[in-house]
Amino acid sequence: MTNDNFINYGTNNCLWYLWHKGPVFDRENVVLIHGFRFPLAPKKGECNRQFTDLDDLLQSKDSRFNVWQFEYASSLWGTPNDIATYAARLGEAVERICHITGNNACSIIAYSMGGIIARQYIMSGGRSKVDKLLTLATPHLGTLRFEPFNLRWATKIFPRAAVELRPDSRLLWDLNTNVETSTAPEFAAIGGYSWGHTDGLIEMGSSSLIESKHDGSIARSHYFAGVNRSHININRIRDKDDEVYQLVRSFLLGGVAGINNMRPAEKPGDYNVSPFLTFSLKDKPGWGLVYPYVDVTNTGRRYRGLKVFSQGASTADGSCIFTVKLRPDDEGEVLIHYERGRYAEANIQRGQSTIVAEPIGQGLTAHNACSMATA
Repeated sequence: MTNDNFINYGTNNCLWYLWHKGPVFDRENVVLIHGFRFPLAPKKGECNRQFTDLDDLLQSKDSRFNVWQFEYASSLWGTPNDIATYAARLGEAVERICHITGNNACSIIAYSMGGIIARQYIMSGGRSKVDKLLTLATPHLGTLRFEPFNLRWATKIFPRAAVELRPDSRLLWDLNTNVETSTAPEFAAIGGYSWGHTDGLIEMGSSSLIESKHDGSIARSHYFAGVNRSHININRIRDKDDEVYQLVRSFLLGGVAGINNMRPAEKPGDYNVSPFLTFSLKDKPGWGLVYPYVDVTNTGRRYRGLKVFSQGASTADGSCIFTVKLRPDDEGEVLIHYERGRYAEANIQRGQSTIVAEPIGQGLTAHNACSMATA
């Protein structure tokens, strides 16, 4: 099957496509992965519409990569399956590329949900096959912009892949408490800020990626840069002078050092953005509308009730996952109250979404609750 001069090198099962244009050269393989698709929005075989001109530029004499566009969802229902299903298909596609070219590894440029699919594939055993991973507007620490999916127990109603993009999902919990094993040896992320705090869909504090300590403080920040692009335009490359293309090319040619030489790493807090704080409770709170709630020491703000989200997902040890969307100036110490008279201390960095990796009520030290003002 062909599409605008592209040839499908995938299998004939019609579940996924692997598009390539032109001859296959002995060059570094680059895989482009598209994002979430709403039902009836695309026609199958149109993955390349999400990467206008990027494919041609990367295969030009200036860059000379073998570019493969992986289309993981060909259903008219959009992306109804879970992330693990699409990650397994990515594994099949990468094996196919290795077989065709004789190269045992590739680099991945992933857009939006495609970045989560790539990370799930890497964590599921594909790390040796991926040298570099660059994500564009990927909600690494989740998004609440899919408003219908903010409903409790949404997993029983809506496409699983969309629910898994929530910051309180089990899938993101597993990925973000195992960052080292769910990313490539060379990893970088780019986020958009055309709508101020977001690219219109993904919060900037979530499109960057950090490794958290057990109390939520940052152990390591991975390379991150912001661009003045919307979510639907961040991967629409205009020409070889396009800022996003230059970042992509610098990363592919030189890894993190290459992209850092072009543009030093930034922090989401530099853009005055709202972050997420995600945590888990060993025991479900007895007073669901009262606990848990979060106090921020430096601002005196209190987040409680409907401001504390949960879809009912649990960690591997059964702890219930919650998330809170904070204000841009919230930082430093936070107190997570999980039952009457008991709270745990955690730490956050301005603008950076983070995760408290240790279940509260188990390992974190409990304290007697104190009174704080409500914002």
